[in-house]
Amino acid sequence: MLRWLLLIPFALVMAMAAGLVAMMVASVVSPGLALLIGGGFERLLDALFGLADLGIDPGPTAEAAFVLLGRLGFAIIVAPVVLVAVGCELFSLRSGLIQSGLTGLLAALLPLGMLGLARAPTGAEVQVLGGLVLVGAATGFVYWLIAGRSAGGERREPV
Repeated sequence: MLRWLLLIPFALVMAMAAGLVAMMVASVVSPGLALLIGGGFERLLDALFGLADLGIDPGPTAEAAFVLLGRLGFAIIVAPVVLVAVGCELFSLRSGLIQSGLTGLLAALLPLGMLGLARAPTGAEVQVLGGLVLVGAATGFVYWLIAGRSAGGERREPV
């Protein structure tokens, strides 16, 4: 019980922090991901200040943009590692490869499904998806290092 109350939440928070660091590293390495992160914020700020210069209240636009950013952050960093961690705990899956791989796969597929891509991704989008897979794999690996190696609690020896 102590494992579910202390160790698993701690491991999830550390994994999410590692995911944010991995996202920053990936944005330095990948121009597509850097453009998505940095260019998106730059465009958002330009749009908000442009609305303010025109005398239009930028509040609703800012609110909508930050809600979307929160959902994307949740879909990339939080949801994949939590879903895989709970599944691995319930089914006693202790493999680091399974936890990293599934978290990486979900980190790429959840935002893709959320945006509803109805066409084949371009080369830059494939590069971004590859970066998201690596970010997800990093979060899954950090979770596995802290709590996943003993997923499901103590192993019971056959009698």
